[in-house]
Parts: sequence; C-alpha cells; structure tokens
Amino acid sequence: MHKAWTGLALAAGMGLAACGGDRVPAPASADAAIDLDQGWSPAVRARAREAGFGSRMLPYRWLRHLEQAGRREPFLAPAHLQALGFILQAPSPGNPDGLPVGMTLTRATRRQPDAWAGLGCAACHTGELRHGGQRIRVDGGQGWLDFTAFERAVIDSLSATAQNPVVFERFADALQTPAGQRESLRAALVERASALEARHRLNASDVAYGPGRLDAFGQIFNTVAVEVLGVPGNRRPPDAPVSYPVLWSAPHLDLVQWNGSAPNAGPGPLIQNVTTALAVYGHARVPSRGPGYASDVDFKQLGRLQDDLYHLTAPAWPEATLGALDSERIARGKPLYDTHCAACHAPIDARDPRRRPRAVLTPLADVGTDPRMVRNFLDADARTGPLQGKRARVVAGAPFGERARSIDLVAHVAIGVALRHPLASVRDTVRGYHRVAKASLDTHPDYYKARPLDGVWASAPYLHNGSVPTLDALLRPAAERPAYFQVGHGEFDPQAVGVATAMAGGWRFDATVPGNLNSGHEYGTTLDEAQRRDLLEYLKSL
Repeated sequence: MHKAWTGLALAAGMGLAACGGDRVPAPASADAAIDLDQGWSPAVRARAREAGFGSRMLPYRWLRHLEQAGRREPFLAPAHLQALGFILQAPSPGNPDGLPVGMTLTRATRRQPDAWAGLGCAACHTGELRHGGQRIRVDGGQGWLDFTAFERAVIDSLSATAQNPVVFERFADALQTPAGQRESLRAALVERASALEARHRLNASDVAYGPGRLDAFGQIFNTVAVEVLGVPGNRRPPDAPVSYPVLWSAPHLDLVQWNGSAPNAGPGPLIQNVTTALAVYGHARVPSRGPGYASDVDFKQLGRLQDDLYHLTAPAWPEATLGALDSERIARGKPLYDTHCAACHAPIDARDPRRRPRAVLTPLADVGTDPRMVRNFLDADARTGPLQGKRARVVAGAPFGERARSIDLVAHVAIGVALRHPLASVRDTVRGYHRVAKASLDTHPDYYKARPLDGVWASAPYLHNGSVPTLDALLRPAAERPAYFQVGHGEFDPQAVGVATAMAGGWRFDATVPGNLNSGHEYGTTLDEAQRRDLLEYLKSL
C-alpha cells in the first residue's frame, strides 16, 4: 500500500461558443425536475444537496445582496446561477432562501458570528438531464458547474461593488451598514476579492476546464503546497481537468480517484473528504499550537455525508421519460458486454447494500487515453517548507526532507487536521466505516481506474477527462469520435446515450488539446451497427 495512505490508517488509529443545431432551453423553474429512486428518502436527498463541510468563500450576508458585475441584477438571480451550471432548488425548511444545489452555508460560531457561503459535494456531484421538455435530477451524478466561471464571477462582483460608488452604496444600504463603518466594509470587500483573485491566479490553466470538470488533484496540491505551507514557488499548473465522477457505488469500491490512487478502507474516505474540504475554500493553519492543525473543516457534516453516500444507488433508466428499453436487444447485448467490457467492468448487483466491487487498474500504456492526469500526479513534488523535519504521517514515518511528493504533503496535512479533532475524527471514521475490499497500491500509480458500470447511462461525457460525449462515440475508433462538441446545456440523447451533440450554446469542448484528448479505450470498436445498438441497449439497462 502507498505509504502516505498507510499513514492515514495509523494516525486515525492513534487519535482519530455556439454552433448550429437546436437551441438551449430557457431557464427552468426550481421545482419541476423528476427525482429518480436512488435509495435516498426525500429528507436524506434534501440534506445531501445542502450539506457543506466548512467551505468559506464569502460571507452569506454579502452574497445575498451582491449584484452581478456591470449589471443591476442580483448575483443569486436564477438565470445567472443556471448559466454558471448550478441546479435550482425551491425553498424548503432546511434551505429557506432556495439556494441552488450544493451552495452551502457554514454554521455561525463564537469566532465566526456570520454564516459563510461556500460549496459542498452536491454542487459538482448532482446531475440534471433534459429531454423532451422534462428534467431528470440525478443524485451523485455528473454535475455541470463551471467552477472557474463561478469563481471569476464572484471576484468580479466583489471588485465592482468595492470600486463603483453607486453600487457600493446600494450594497451598504442593503446591509444596513452605519456610515462610520462603510470604509471598513469597502476594505473588507477588497481584501476578500484579492484573496480569491490570488487563488484564481494560483490555479490558472492553459487547458480550459469548462462546465463539469476540474483538475481536483492539481488544485488540492496547490492549496496545500502553496497556500497552507506558504511556499509560492511550489505552484504547479493544474492543467489536467477531469470530469466530476459519479458517486454511487464509490464508497463500496476498494479504490477511488481516476487513477486509483486512494484506498477506501478504514479512515480513507474521511481523509479524502478532508482534502476536498481544504481545496474548496477551506483553510488550515500549519503549524498550529496544540495537536494537529487547526482548520475550518466541519467534521460533523463530513461523517454524515459519508454515511449518506454509502446508501446511494445508481439510477435506473427512466423509461417513462427516455423511452422503453428493448428486452431483445438487451439479451443480445449482454454477451457482447461479457466479451468486450466485463474484464475491466465486472457487472455488480447495484442494489445490494453490501456489495464490495473491486476497481481494475489499467496501465496507461494499455488503455491509451490522455496521459496528463496520471503524469501530473506522478511528477508532482514540492518544497516542504515548515514541514521539513516533520514526520510524514504526523505521528509516524520518516521525517520530511527539503522536498517531498505533493501527495505525501497533502496526506500529512489532512492527517494533522483530523488529529486536531480526535474525537470527531474517530466518530466520523466509525460512522462512515463500511466493509470494502482491501487494496494494495503500487507506489507509482501509472493507471486509470475502471469501475463497475451501474448507471453508466447517466454519467456522460465519458473517459476520465470527459472527452467523449456519448457511449455510441466511445464504441467507435478514436479517429471517428467528435473532436468538438457542446457541453453544459444538459440535453440528453437517449439514442447515442449521452450528451446531445446537436445543441447550440453551452461551452465548446476541444478534444484536440493535450489534456482533453479523446484517444484510447478502443474496446468494442469493431462492432457492426446492429451489434453496437445491442450493446448500447444493455448498457442503458445497467
């Protein structure tokens, strides 16, 4: 097992542009979507869509009264939120202001009397598919949030509010800020905009992400190695964006992450979620007085979210909305699946609550897909700064030298954050504990992970970097796959199974750019048209 992740278990044990085609539909109402049966009650579904983990982007009082830059329209206007990729929600007892899915609020504390707005898991991991004028909500699915555009919009709005006297006075009036405190308010706006601008520049990339993608590892590495450690020279360009992965069955797998780099046993899920919390507008202080490292991570929410996700199941094909399945085609498609797919994507009983599937790690040289995500992970190292001389696993392991692998630094900080809250960490580890197959890891993970394909119909676009819009295109040689297509509009193609490619609007995906390449994974690409349709029908039934 990779030594960094081995330390997690030890530490927890010790204390823990447009083209031709149809137009994109107009913004929809917040309460007209169809929720599929995925094993969650309505109460759990609502809780998961609102759950945060300590993300602090800006004070919520500000966000409520913030205007869009250059427009006298609320930042939280439904059409604006949808344009950024958010999914609208109607107000509810737990969400009285009707914030979109995954936009979260921290709890006020003595140290932080104001609630802060941020992002939670559901912002990226809730999908919405559109077909025939209807919308299908998919919990744990492929979201379309444009993370970079959202961050840019917040920065621009904060800056415009601080710089434009008329806009600022409207903002200050809405907050009922006394005249004598308005310059302090302006200074606070400038300070917050500057901090977010610094993070935005830190994570600038020549490879545009667009909706539904993020270089998660690249940004986590920068958060820890640059921001937390205070070493600007550690910056690496996060230029390997990947799709937001679907979450159903993920807590049951032995390995997670697109490169299979993280084991899922023991405290693994807790530590993985701690790193996510830090990367999504979280904060940790290294070094800190006392045990471990102080942070803003909300462990109470993390533990509950882990347990909720364990009970999430894949969505079944909604025949009433997307059309009836053809049982004869499914029967013909199954042996094709067994021949061309099952060696890496073994079928599972997606409704078995005790399922323990194993991921298959396919060497990069064999699968042939875009290598950048794997290579960036393997090549990332950094100066250890204030961690030099500290034990790699906080309480055990060899001391860090002048440089270390970025993943080891991330693991160290996440362990330290967990050790700061030993009772909460142990509670969350116990609460989120579920038996999964144990996995051993190569210390040089030059792989991409293949997972079971339950619910694969709802996880487009395909490959780790989202470079193939439909399953039909994936079952064709790479040379025949579309080099350009529009994403972010949400329209679903039930025939090709995936993103409708004849839409205008949205964001233009360019699969000719390194990092976005749609090469490789040429399995099942020699099938004739009838066989391909049969296999597609079987995949729709999973």
